[in-house]
Amino acid sequence: MFKKILFPVDLAHAEFAAGFASDVERIADTCGAQIELMTAVPGFGMAIVASYFPPETEQRALRDMDARLRAFAQESFNRPVNCSVTLGTHWKRIVDTAKAKQIDLIVMPHCDKGWPESMLLGSCTQKVTERAPCSVLMLRPIDHATCPTSTRSTLPSTRHNLR
Repeated sequence: MFKKILFPVDLAHAEFAAGFASDVERIADTCGAQIELMTAVPGFGMAIVASYFPPETEQRALRDMDARLRAFAQESFNRPVNCSVTLGTHWKRIVDTAKAKQIDLIVMPHCDKGWPESMLLGSCTQKVTERAPCSVLMLRPIDHATCPTSTRSTLPSTRHNLR
């Protein structure tokens, strides 16, 4: 059914993503699929911002992230996986990679950010799901306490006195 599975990883939350590696492997083993592991390095976005950094900065970041992604793959998977690092907006690079590599399934770990952040910004997973050229499987942790704290938010419980 699925021949190529894309597993995008945010290396800032590698431990969270590693918790889903066995699930991705199980799906790949069941389908006889190849696993494509990828991460995206945010670019500078605007030329004026890029002008403040040496030209080799992006290439050095890509090399460093490639080494980190390969280390993540060795630690998290019991089988060979293909690794790629791209430069740009995460959700756009995931969709572009899925198209370029003819991916059949994208498996994404996901934690709710809470309604204020989700309503205002949306999530990477949401954007990928809406635009992907293939099926997207969103995996949530059983225990939300394992979600990275930077992606988990709640409404403040404090009350403000208005006088």
